Amino acid sequence: MNSYARNGRNPSPPAPISPEEFARYTRELLESLRKMAIFQGQTTLAHLLGLAAMEAKHLGGQAQDT
Repeated sequence: MNSYARNGRNPSPPAPISPEEFARYTRELLESLRKMAIFQGQTTLAHLLGLAAMEAKHLGGQAQDT
């Protein structure tokens, strides 16, 4: 049951995060999924997840440069 249903108020929104933090979180999540795909023998999916993780790493680097 969510907090809205318990106390009749809207839950507070999540704290905003920086683009760098979001890119890092996304990369970590994608890397975890890539490892799971490898374990399951899904090599094409693992490759695509790896590419997406590389893009997230690149975007995180761009956030530092701005």
